[in-house]
Amino acid sequence: MNTRFASLLSVTAAVALATLSAAPVLADQAMPGGSISASTTRTATVTKIDQKDRWITLKLKDGTLVDVQAGPAVKNFPQIKVGDKVVANQQDTVTIEVVPAGQAAPNVTGGTAIVTAPAGTKPMGIMVDTTVITGAVTAIDYDKRTVTLVGPEGNSRTIEVGPAAKKFNAVKKGDNVVLTLKSSTTIEVTAPAK
Repeated sequence: MNTRFASLLSVTAAVALATLSAAPVLADQAMPGGSISASTTRTATVTKIDQKDRWITLKLKDGTLVDVQAGPAVKNFPQIKVGDKVVANQQDTVTIEVVPAGQAAPNVTGGTAIVTAPAGTKPMGIMVDTTVITGAVTAIDYDKRTVTLVGPEGNSRTIEVGPAAKKFNAVKKGDNVVLTLKSSTTIEVTAPAK
């Protein structure tokens, strides 16, 4: 598990700092920061249902048929009918913020929140996973625009910061880089429009 977090910090820090140049810089901050998001939505139509074994066949927009087994976490499975629409949305956001020394320490925290549909309604579920990773700035080269971060497990990584990342000169050795990774998945079954 420690190796996973060490790898996660290294990869995430590299991606976040490299993409920070494409993200808007928060104007009211004294230190660099920003956020970048990506989302995908897919829609399918229910064409077949096996209530006993909890299988449904979905027809994607391109005509492809996909069989999916709904596990016990899918509440209200009997409410699904042939012709219903299934909409799945995935949104991922990476936010990066530099905070002065003493305001955060290298750490990894996270959690998951799940919301499901009330009894008797069409199935719906929202799952939000959030992970916050903090790394300490142990070295910085303003001319080369590189920063070295040490994560909670002592792992170290030097990353090049893009030229569009404003206020880079405000970052100092001892500051902390806080990365927040949020992944939100929403799946909703709705009756077809009449």
